[in-house]
Amino acid sequence: MKKTSRIRLALRPLIFTFLLIAVASAGLSLRGDGLLRGKVLAQTGVAVVNAASFASDRTVSTDSIAAAFGQFVTQNNQSYFAQSQPLPLTLGGVSVKIGAADAGLFFVGTTQINFAVPAGLVENPSATITVTNSDNTTRTGTFSIVRAAPGVFTVNAGGTGLAIAQTTLDGLAFQNIYNPDLTPRDVDAGTTDKPNFLVIYATGVRNTPGSVTVKFQGVPGKVSFAGPVAGLTAFDQINCIIPPELSGLGMIRVVVNVNGRDANPVMMKLGGQIPPVRVTAITPGVTVNGDLNAMDQVQRIDTTGATYFFDAYDFTTTTANTGIAVDLRSTQFDAAVLLYRVDGDKLTFLAADDQSGMYGGPTTNNDAFLLSVLPDPARYVIFATSSDLQPDGVGQYTLKLLTNVITPIAYGQTTSGAAITSAALRTSGGTLLDAYWFVGTQGDKQQIIMRSTAFDSFLILQGNEGDPPYTADDNSGGGKDAQIDPTHGDIKAFPPIPSLPKTGIYIIIATPLDAASTGGAYTLSLNKLSSFGIESESEVNFSTPGREIGSKSRGAELGGTAFERFGRRRIIQQ
Repeated sequence: MKKTSRIRLALRPLIFTFLLIAVASAGLSLRGDGLLRGKVLAQTGVAVVNAASFASDRTVSTDSIAAAFGQFVTQNNQSYFAQSQPLPLTLGGVSVKIGAADAGLFFVGTTQINFAVPAGLVENPSATITVTNSDNTTRTGTFSIVRAAPGVFTVNAGGTGLAIAQTTLDGLAFQNIYNPDLTPRDVDAGTTDKPNFLVIYATGVRNTPGSVTVKFQGVPGKVSFAGPVAGLTAFDQINCIIPPELSGLGMIRVVVNVNGRDANPVMMKLGGQIPPVRVTAITPGVTVNGDLNAMDQVQRIDTTGATYFFDAYDFTTTTANTGIAVDLRSTQFDAAVLLYRVDGDKLTFLAADDQSGMYGGPTTNNDAFLLSVLPDPARYVIFATSSDLQPDGVGQYTLKLLTNVITPIAYGQTTSGAAITSAALRTSGGTLLDAYWFVGTQGDKQQIIMRSTAFDSFLILQGNEGDPPYTADDNSGGGKDAQIDPTHGDIKAFPPIPSLPKTGIYIIIATPLDAASTGGAYTLSLNKLSSFGIESESEVNFSTPGREIGSKSRGAELGGTAFERFGRRRIIQQ
């Protein structure tokens, strides 16, 4: 308790300098730099989101920082920043009320306002915001207020990427987790005897401090403090210990959860040494026959002590956005594929899969089939190993790498002349499939439609980091056509998602999902729906569910997605 208090108090002068002045100078850019601005210009009302995460669910907490988007009238149509605390209630001739309560203002502009949600408001699924412009006209909108709606501030001011955070080993000296040029700094993961504290700057945390958790690549870090920053309106901080076992993992994902609600995932880079990896070159298109045994290299999960043997294979790409498929099969152990990029003398974990080989086949099939797009020309390493369900798994396996097998597609595009043939990708379950990739933005509401008269269409949408999928659909397009959008879906294990959860590469799998099918012609279209349009009633139909492709039970049972679970492993000396 003493150390927690010491860390919190020692941060005060740094926070004033780093956050308050940054807000006034737009260095922190709570305005979001247009991330949502274009999405609401066409509407006459006001849309409210968390000012750190910019999550599109329009849910914020009391006593937090929010951003309002719409068409506003300021004095001389200029932008204005608060210059001091306490925050002004009128800025640039503009004022904001939440219900009957006045809101303090950080920033006002003609399309965006950043304000402090007044403390003491009760939970309300239909809270009203009223913006009074400098010409006395008003704009209104509704949003949800809950006890906790966490958002973590990021370097890019858009709610994604590198977190605005610091580390300290002693509560006296602090370092930003990024360099002066805003690139990631190698952070010391600390040790059990000398832990390194990560100090995260956020909003929407303070109302339920006892419910705060932080996971580093799926591994829990011990939270020592969560609450308000003294002297700064609605800013919160979280102090937690970085798990020492993650040393050397490179870029990792950090997820804050408050009262059961996840904040926007953010990134940091963990430095440190990992043992050298023995690699064998793999040639695309050539099947490797391998054998996991007790003399192989080892990874361990320090929190459980479980160990896993692995063989490593390396390859190099020379062009950007290379789409790959990694097919690992074994009848003797539950197969898992891990993918890393070589960054100097470090391995950066990118993706993992341990179940997708069963698509279209028996559920007893435990083969892995990883699809991923590699944005950068670089050297990469594949680990052939066993899943979390089978520590120390051994046995024979086959491994095959295919490159340039994922086709780019963009919003507004429909494929022409597409057909699934015997030359398509094929899982070990026997299913033929085509794969497509596109770049999506957090909050996008996507629509994907697959139509075919030759076979029963099936669509799967997943991220670039491996299984499990985000969502899937069999027949929502009508008849035997498939359709994925925020309200359509008929796969119980993978229901519709309201919007894309993050900015990055997404993969679409188009398939008959039938080992007996020889494929045929089809069309595939990808569109982006209005993000702040009128939401239709849910059309999810589970009364006649579509064909299943498995479940998320493994992730729930073992604690996260494949990316999170396998990211807990670190290489150790045999």
